Amino acid sequence: VVHAARGHETERRAARRRRSHRVGRGQAMVEAYKKCVLASLLATGEQPAQPKYTALPIQRYIKTGVPAYSELAEAFATRSPAELRSAITKHEATFARDRNLGLARQCVGALVRRSIRSLTQAYLTLSLADIAAAAQLESLAEAEGHVVAMVAAGDISATIDEPRGMVHFSESADAFDSPGAVAAMEASISGAIGVATKLQAMHAQLCTDSQYLSRVMRERVQSRWEDDGMGMGK
Repeated sequence: VVHAARGHETERRAARRRRSHRVGRGQAMVEAYKKCVLASLLATGEQPAQPKYTALPIQRYIKTGVPAYSELAEAFATRSPAELRSAITKHEATFARDRNLGLARQCVGALVRRSIRSLTQAYLTLSLADIAAAAQLESLAEAEGHVVAMVAAGDISATIDEPRGMVHFSESADAFDSPGAVAAMEASISGAIGVATKLQAMHAQLCTDSQYLSRVMRERVQSRWEDDGMGMGK
């Protein structure tokens, strides 16, 4: 009886450890997802898709258990800095507790930069007033500050006509002159050459494969028979 009781107690302890491990792992996944949402908004402007291998309980919890991050992502999708700031202010305590308040606030600047960057794809010249209106900024000075910062960071190529309050966008003349761009281009070329070499090797191997050649010949003969049959039918 004593041994049985000890055995049951050992099993109960093991079960508690397993439950604790699952809870801890699930909580870690949720915390990682919170940071993933913010990082994805900063990098791509989109809310991340959940991996297919995400456990169902975690998926359900993410849908309803992290409203602060869901609302922030929804506000970001509206492309309205005002709504985004409102969402951050509303859940400021949550972001601070999660130690993600700094990342959340960076999303406002990322949204403004994304709005301005989209203007460069549609216009060659815009006034600072138009940029401020499109990006929902409060002043021309704020719009000019963002443009200057983005030019300095290499995000866009533009010149500002201060007397007229106009911004002229252009393609960066040295977009492919940086060492990183050259290295990326060389890597792409090398990759394409590698793929072509592999295809040639596969083609040469197939041309000497007796089974492959026999199958091709059978298919050709069958195709000719079918064509002849159709001709006779006519």
